[in-house]
Amino acid sequence: MLFLCENNLYAMGTPVAQELANTDIRARAESYGLAADAVDGMDVVAVEEAASRLAGEVRATGGPRFLELRTYRFRAHSMADPDLYRTKEEIEQWKERDPIVLFERRLRDASLLTDEHLAALETEIAAELDEAVAVAEAGPWEPVEDLTNDVTAPRPG
Repeated sequence: MLFLCENNLYAMGTPVAQELANTDIRARAESYGLAADAVDGMDVVAVEEAASRLAGEVRATGGPRFLELRTYRFRAHSMADPDLYRTKEEIEQWKERDPIVLFERRLRDASLLTDEHLAALETEIAAELDEAVAVAEAGPWEPVEDLTNDVTAPRPG
Protein backbone atom coordinates (compact mmCIF):
# COMPACT_ATOMS: atom_id res chain seq x y z
CA MET A 1 0.00 0.00 0.00
CA LEU A 2 1.19 3.50 -0.82
CA PHE A 3 -0.08 6.00 1.73
CA LEU A 4 -0.36 9.60 0.51
CA CYS A 5 -0.61 12.52 2.91
CA GLU A 6 -1.67 15.83 1.40
CA ASN A 7 -0.08 18.21 3.89
CA ASN A 8 -1.63 21.61 3.13
CA LEU A 9 -0.12 23.17 6.29
CA TYR A 10 -3.45 23.42 8.10
CA ALA A 11 -5.49 21.08 10.29
CA MET A 12 -8.85 22.52 9.28
CA GLY A 13 -8.26 26.05 10.57
CA THR A 14 -5.20 25.53 12.74
CA PRO A 15 -1.69 25.85 11.32
CA VAL A 16 0.11 22.51 11.61
CA ALA A 17 3.06 24.42 13.09
CA GLN A 18 0.86 25.29 16.11
CA GLU A 19 -0.23 21.67 16.61
CA LEU A 20 2.91 19.62 16.06
CA ALA A 21 6.35 19.99 17.59
CA ASN A 22 7.78 18.45 14.41
CA THR A 23 5.89 19.44 11.26
CA ASP A 24 7.81 16.91 9.14
CA ILE A 25 4.98 14.41 8.57
CA ARG A 26 7.37 12.14 6.65
CA ALA A 27 9.47 11.80 9.79
CA ARG A 28 6.38 10.85 11.78
CA ALA A 29 5.64 8.06 9.32
CA GLU A 30 9.25 6.86 9.57
CA SER A 31 8.91 6.75 13.37
CA TYR A 32 6.29 4.01 12.84
CA GLY A 33 8.72 2.01 10.72
CA LEU A 34 7.35 3.07 7.33
CA ALA A 35 9.72 3.83 4.50
CA ALA A 36 8.74 7.42 3.71
CA ASP A 37 9.52 10.36 1.49
CA ALA A 38 8.28 13.91 0.99
CA VAL A 39 7.81 15.90 -2.19
CA ASP A 40 6.88 19.41 -3.27
CA GLY A 41 3.16 18.89 -3.79
CA MET A 42 2.99 22.04 -5.89
CA ASP A 43 5.18 20.43 -8.59
CA VAL A 44 3.12 18.05 -10.75
CA VAL A 45 6.18 16.38 -12.27
CA ALA A 46 7.92 15.88 -8.91
CA VAL A 47 4.74 14.32 -7.46
CA GLU A 48 4.40 11.94 -10.41
CA GLU A 49 8.05 10.89 -10.18
CA ALA A 50 7.95 10.32 -6.41
CA ALA A 51 4.62 8.47 -6.49
CA SER A 52 5.78 6.25 -9.36
CA ARG A 53 9.05 5.45 -7.61
CA LEU A 54 7.35 4.56 -4.32
CA ALA A 55 4.59 2.57 -6.05
CA GLY A 56 7.35 0.60 -7.75
CA GLU A 57 8.94 -0.07 -4.37
CA VAL A 58 5.58 -1.26 -3.00
CA ARG A 59 5.20 -3.64 -5.94
CA ALA A 60 8.77 -4.89 -5.65
CA THR A 61 8.82 -5.43 -1.89
CA GLY A 62 5.19 -5.91 -0.94
CA GLY A 63 5.81 -3.48 1.90
CA PRO A 64 4.06 -0.17 2.53
CA ARG A 65 5.44 3.25 1.67
CA PHE A 66 4.39 6.76 2.71
CA LEU A 67 4.57 9.93 0.64
CA GLU A 68 3.98 13.38 2.10
CA LEU A 69 2.80 15.87 -0.52
CA ARG A 70 3.75 19.31 0.79
CA THR A 71 1.13 21.57 -0.73
CA TYR A 72 -1.32 24.37 0.03
CA ARG A 73 -5.06 24.85 -0.28
CA PHE A 74 -6.21 28.14 -1.70
CA ARG A 75 -9.74 28.06 -0.32
CA ALA A 76 -11.26 27.71 3.11
CA HIS A 77 -11.63 24.25 4.64
CA SER A 78 -15.37 24.19 3.99
CA MET A 79 -18.24 26.48 3.05
CA ALA A 80 -18.83 27.10 6.77
CA ASP A 81 -15.21 28.19 7.31
CA PRO A 82 -14.80 32.01 7.36
CA ASP A 83 -11.06 31.52 6.67
CA LEU A 84 -9.95 34.17 9.18
CA TYR A 85 -6.76 32.35 10.18
CA ARG A 86 -4.79 33.18 7.00
CA THR A 87 -3.93 36.48 5.42
CA LYS A 88 -4.82 37.37 1.86
CA GLU A 89 -1.11 37.96 1.31
CA GLU A 90 -0.27 34.40 2.36
CA ILE A 91 -2.83 32.95 -0.03
CA GLU A 92 -1.70 35.18 -2.91
CA GLN A 93 1.93 34.25 -2.27
CA TRP A 94 1.08 30.55 -2.56
CA LYS A 95 -1.03 31.14 -5.68
CA GLU A 96 2.19 32.14 -7.43
CA ARG A 97 3.10 28.46 -7.11
CA ASP A 98 -0.27 27.14 -8.39
CA PRO A 99 0.61 23.68 -9.75
CA ILE A 100 -1.79 23.91 -12.69
CA VAL A 101 -0.46 27.28 -13.82
CA LEU A 102 3.15 26.16 -13.38
CA PHE A 103 2.60 22.89 -15.26
CA GLU A 104 0.84 24.70 -18.10
CA ARG A 105 3.78 27.11 -18.30
CA ARG A 106 6.23 24.19 -18.31
CA LEU A 107 4.34 22.52 -21.18
CA ARG A 108 4.18 25.77 -23.16
CA ASP A 109 7.90 26.44 -22.62
CA ALA A 110 8.65 22.96 -23.97
CA SER A 111 6.35 23.62 -26.97
CA LEU A 112 4.10 20.76 -25.86
CA LEU A 113 0.95 22.87 -25.41
CA THR A 114 -0.72 25.46 -27.61
CA ASP A 115 -3.85 27.55 -27.07
CA GLU A 116 -5.69 25.33 -29.54
CA HIS A 117 -4.62 22.14 -27.80
CA LEU A 118 -5.60 23.54 -24.40
CA ALA A 119 -9.03 24.60 -25.71
CA ALA A 120 -9.57 21.12 -27.15
CA LEU A 121 -8.57 19.50 -23.85
CA GLU A 122 -10.91 21.75 -21.88
CA THR A 123 -13.79 20.94 -24.26
CA GLU A 124 -13.06 17.21 -23.93
CA ILE A 125 -12.89 17.44 -20.13
CA ALA A 126 -16.16 19.41 -19.93
CA ALA A 127 -17.91 16.76 -22.07
CA GLU A 128 -16.52 13.96 -19.91
CA LEU A 129 -17.70 15.71 -16.74
CA ASP A 130 -21.15 16.35 -18.22
CA GLU A 131 -21.42 12.65 -19.12
CA ALA A 132 -20.31 11.56 -15.65
CA VAL A 133 -22.88 13.84 -14.00
CA ALA A 134 -25.63 12.53 -16.32
CA VAL A 135 -24.74 8.91 -15.49
CA ALA A 136 -24.71 9.69 -11.76
CA GLU A 137 -28.03 11.52 -11.88
CA ALA A 138 -29.64 8.68 -13.87
CA GLY A 139 -28.33 6.03 -11.48
CA PRO A 140 -30.36 4.43 -8.69
CA TRP A 141 -30.40 5.84 -5.18
CA GLU A 142 -28.55 3.86 -2.52
CA PRO A 143 -31.08 1.96 -0.38
CA VAL A 144 -31.33 3.59 3.05
CA GLU A 145 -30.69 0.26 4.77
CA ASP A 146 -27.28 0.05 3.03
CA LEU A 147 -26.01 3.48 4.12
CA THR A 148 -24.13 2.13 7.13
CA ASN A 149 -22.58 -0.88 5.35
CA ASP A 150 -18.82 -1.06 5.84
CA VAL A 151 -18.80 1.97 8.15
CA THR A 152 -17.65 -0.06 11.14
CA ALA A 153 -16.29 -3.55 11.58
CA PRO A 154 -18.58 -6.15 13.12
CA ARG A 155 -18.13 -6.54 16.86
CA PRO A 156 -16.41 -9.77 17.88
CA GLY A 157 -18.95 -12.31 19.15
